[in-house]
Amino acid sequence: MTRIPRAKREDLSSEDQRTWDHIHAARSGGGGPYSMLLHVPILAGHLAETEDYFRLHSALPDADREIIILTAARELEARYPWTRHEIRAHKSGTRPEVIEVIRAKGSLANFTTREKLFVDLTLSLLREHKLSDELFALAERELTRRQLIEVIGLVGHYGTISLVVNAFEVPAPEGSKTF
Repeated sequence: MTRIPRAKREDLSSEDQRTWDHIHAARSGGGGPYSMLLHVPILAGHLAETEDYFRLHSALPDADREIIILTAARELEARYPWTRHEIRAHKSGTRPEVIEVIRAKGSLANFTTREKLFVDLTLSLLREHKLSDELFALAERELTRRQLIEVIGLVGHYGTISLVVNAFEVPAPEGSKTF
């Protein structure tokens, strides 16, 4: 059970109900973090637009994005986004062993250079709040500038989503496997 009740459509103005409808149409019912964020519809709308950008316009392939999101969710112990994105990771072609290693916080020894790069970038940003010169140079060799900037934005976005679900104690869907 969450710390505050879920936002309710009927409590919102007609303009805010349009935001509600957009979020619910695109996000399997608008649960998870949006059940809390919709208490502030304008903020929820902006965060949903950011997710729409990453989902529809990103220069990062789906599997790469899911590695970043799963790593952020795991590092921040955010169970709800983990469950949603584990499903998406499988659908995107992310290797199952990559998902399991991220879940277990295990060794990256069998990851490809690219898979390891996305985990290392995410963990460096979340743990050290920066990128070392070596990691930045590797990222510049492996990614386009747009992709690198998107990685950083995606980590920040899922940091926000993870903090929302953790602060309000939004549970993972019942019966789901997390970590």
